[in-house]
Amino acid sequence: MALERDTGRRRLVKAFLSAVLVFFALAAAATSYLVLQQTATAHRLASYNLAFDASQGTAEVMRLETTAARLALKLPETSVAVLRLRFAILQNRVTVLNRAEFIDFIAGHPEVSDILPRLSTAVNQIAPLVANPEQPGALQQIILTLQPLEPSLIELTSLTANTVGDNIEAGEIRLQWLHTISAGFTGMLIVLGVLLIVLLLRDNRLMAENYRRLIRLTDELQRTGVQLSTAHGVIAAANDELNAQNAVLRSRDQDLAVQNARFDAALNNMSQGLLMADGAGQVIVCNNRFLELFGLDWLDAPPGREISALFAQVAERGVVPPAVGRQLLDRVLALTGKSDQVAFLAENDQQAIKVGHKPMADGGWVATFEDITEQRRADAKTEHLAHHDILTDLPNRLMFGQSLQTTLDCRASGSFFALLLLDLDDFKDVNDTLGHLAGDTLLVAAAERLRRCIGAEDSVARLGGDEFAIVQTRPRSVADTEELARRIVATISEPFYFEGQRVAAGASIGIALCTDTGMTDAESLLRSADMALYRAKAEGRSTWRFFAPEMEEVVRVRTAIASDIRNALDRQELELVYQPIFSFATGRLRQFEALMRWRHPTLGYVTPDRFIPVAEETRLILPMGEWVIGEACRTAMNWPEDVRIAVNLSPVQFRSLALPRVIEEALARSGLAPQRLELEVTESALLQDGDDVRAMLRELRALGVTVALDDFGTGYASLGYLQQFPFDKIKIDRSFVSQIVTRADSLAIVESILHLGAKLGMVTTAEGIETQEQLEILRGFGCDLAQGYLFDRPQSFATIQRKMAEGVYDPPAR
Repeated sequence: MALERDTGRRRLVKAFLSAVLVFFALAAAATSYLVLQQTATAHRLASYNLAFDASQGTAEVMRLETTAARLALKLPETSVAVLRLRFAILQNRVTVLNRAEFIDFIAGHPEVSDILPRLSTAVNQIAPLVANPEQPGALQQIILTLQPLEPSLIELTSLTANTVGDNIEAGEIRLQWLHTISAGFTGMLIVLGVLLIVLLLRDNRLMAENYRRLIRLTDELQRTGVQLSTAHGVIAAANDELNAQNAVLRSRDQDLAVQNARFDAALNNMSQGLLMADGAGQVIVCNNRFLELFGLDWLDAPPGREISALFAQVAERGVVPPAVGRQLLDRVLALTGKSDQVAFLAENDQQAIKVGHKPMADGGWVATFEDITEQRRADAKTEHLAHHDILTDLPNRLMFGQSLQTTLDCRASGSFFALLLLDLDDFKDVNDTLGHLAGDTLLVAAAERLRRCIGAEDSVARLGGDEFAIVQTRPRSVADTEELARRIVATISEPFYFEGQRVAAGASIGIALCTDTGMTDAESLLRSADMALYRAKAEGRSTWRFFAPEMEEVVRVRTAIASDIRNALDRQELELVYQPIFSFATGRLRQFEALMRWRHPTLGYVTPDRFIPVAEETRLILPMGEWVIGEACRTAMNWPEDVRIAVNLSPVQFRSLALPRVIEEALARSGLAPQRLELEVTESALLQDGDDVRAMLRELRALGVTVALDDFGTGYASLGYLQQFPFDKIKIDRSFVSQIVTRADSLAIVESILHLGAKLGMVTTAEGIETQEQLEILRGFGCDLAQGYLFDRPQSFATIQRKMAEGVYDPPAR
């Protein structure tokens, strides 16, 4: 019987040892689970980083937009350097967002799968605009390029934030479960330990009672002792394992605390206010920006406070306008966890708050609040700038065209209105002589004067440059419109003052009337007024002209001339004629002046005054002028070495940086000595920055050619030019020469010019001499060279060669 009890005890010990082994197996499985749980923790941390990066990327896009808008408005504490810094930060954020884990995250969310390519494309598009923001429209284009990205970026930020929340919530549930298992496992181990101790005590008691019998069973007891020693080792190892698990749990608690701290930092550094509510309509959490936006503190929004009470306090607090507060209260109370994702605005004319709402799976919801008042104001300002001239704040060409078309579409039957286009006369001269600041000041003053000229229902716009447009909506008659034009010309003609200096200006006006039988589209009306303006400018300026149908023919011919000029060189339709210039002292031929003529295949002989202005406007004068210089140099090589050739330079040619190269190449190709080439420059070519003029004249004279001031005395600052710029010769304009016999003032002017030339050591040439009496007067005043029909008209090269061979140009016998 005792033996059976011993056997039963041994079986019980074996069963106990088996249970301990099973326990250890469970402990190993629990340890593996802890490893998996640690991996989940790392994933949550990565998700948090995704949320942080997404929010920072969104913030940098908005900061760049704000900086561009502030720079476009020329607000203080904003510069191009700040704009480029913001752009560099955004580029860095785009690089961060394109890392592998973020791309993997987006791949699992199709609703935002295209945001990274769009963002990268937008950044590439605006890079040249940021590099050169001063170009027109660059800052507005930056804003327009980035604004469409905002909704997708905000959605991406919200999505990553929700992912972080979901991961944390799932982690907390798993952690609670692990704690439960650990506690149960520990309890079971304790129970087993107690049972083992009880069994050991019972065995010791039985061993004392059966000492003699145990002596006979020494061997068996020794084996049992070994087994007990092994069991004690296993228990010690189990205790060590429990201690290690406790250390892991403590480390997990520390990691969770760090993660929570980081989440709080991200939450409270958002540019948007955030509020999270549960399914019962109570506060779960809010961030600092939410409290700042509505003038609250943490005690006003503790977890568990009713949302209705919180927003009632917001409405009463008065930090936001009452109307906005009431809108927020009504709209937020309507939000539930079952509502679809929505966004709405609470706004009035003082403030606008954008609210984004997203339901949560547990019946609650999360909402973001953003004060977009400044953004709305910036948008309104941008909209204004898109339709108004920055300098004068008048409607620009785009807005004026739309308004004009609306006026055309809505005019009443039997009524008419007038369109007036006007240019400021001599505006370019003001810009060139006094600088662009003076020109801008003139434009602003002119715009203000135009505002005062028009009626309450009329409108004025700046179309660009010095061009303005006025719509007179309800003139009683054509005389009414003519009176308005007269008033404008008189008002603009009153002197302007810039930095104490008197500035003269005028206005040329073209008028188109729109009646029931007239034009029906804005472009036709503008084109008609422009043709009338062209006629006004051609007929003396500071005047006005009404559009007449025959003007279209003038413009058509002028356009055809511009088109034909392009082919004139290739078709060899241009030719040079030469007018001789003689010495007063010796009567010898001294030089020829080369003059350009055009033989049109259908129009016949086209006078220079018809095609030269068109060529200058289209800049075709540059290739034409290059041909003239080359042809004149080549022709002059057929004449004696003491005979020079003079070529006229247009203002467009003179301002071309390529002019010295053109002259140098023409001299090299022809072999003409530089001192035989004379360049004639009119005063209008000198109306630009004085330093540029001096630099060009020095460069031309360095080539060895001589430079003459043509048409001297006809401009406003001739004497000033002689003082400022180095000239070799003065040419007296034919308008003075033609009247020296009949007008005493012209005689005095010519005499003064000739004496001035002698004093300055400059050669003088009188052009336009047609009578012997004029010749003798000029000879008596000491003029050096003579040119005019009295000697010969401009002739072709062949005629010149024949006359030279016949001795026509030889000096008279003395």
